[in-house]
Amino acid sequence: MVSSASILGVDYGEANIGLAFGRDGKVTPLRVISGVNKETAISKILRICKEYDIDKIVIGLPLTAEGKQTSESIKVRQFANLLKVKFKKPVDFVNEFYSTRRAARNIFKAGISQKRRREKDHFSAAIILKQYYAEKASD
Repeated sequence: MVSSASILGVDYGEANIGLAFGRDGKVTPLRVISGVNKETAISKILRICKEYDIDKIVIGLPLTAEGKQTSESIKVRQFANLLKVKFKKPVDFVNEFYSTRRAARNIFKAGISQKRRREKDHFSAAIILKQYYAEKASD
């Protein structure tokens, strides 16, 4: 069952962080912010959480096809732990295996310009959030 909670989807990267908004199973890519400075990124995410009245954050976790940890997934978990301390609400993970490739394929199909394609992380965040909703619906 899909809840009506407001959820922020996050595709974390050390250079860029993609953000998407979800409610009632509907998902909208929001924006891409810089991930270079973690504290600044967390502050921006917290402002967005307040603006959109976010109840939960869902972060894509880059596991292998077999579901095993990677060096990237360890970085994501470290970032998520910093975020959890400040957000004080639930932070969940969803395996994001292939979400960036799916996002690239979807934006190409949608005819989005070459310039906008370079910033695909918010589309990846939307895919992560859609996957989260799909997994919750099947629970």
